[in-house]
Amino acid sequence: MDLVQLEIEERGEVVVARVTGELDLAGAPSTGEAIAEAVPTSARGLVVDFSGLEFIDSSGIAMLFNLARRLSGRRQELRVVAVDGKPVARVLEIVEFDRAAPVHERLDEALASVSG
Repeated sequence: MDLVQLEIEERGEVVVARVTGELDLAGAPSTGEAIAEAVPTSARGLVVDFSGLEFIDSSGIAMLFNLARRLSGRRQELRVVAVDGKPVARVLEIVEFDRAAPVHERLDEALASVSG
């Protein structure tokens, strides 16, 4: 059984990928692929919601940086949701992920910030 769960929904021109559970080497590559495939070229951007994620390791971080590169190459925006004070937000802070894409505390903030 996978420790990571992925739910994808479209909110207008933005794709929301809700990742919950634990994102590690076992699940990160396939999760990244599934998210990338779910974002049509017509989408304005992608919000990866980690508010329900308990754990992320370096492979999960690599997956995020790969998504950031892929989307910027297609002129699409990436936002990440991570709850302050939780381990996932701390890891994103340590690797300075906000240099690649903005990190928000709430989904509605992240959705509002995707330019439109």
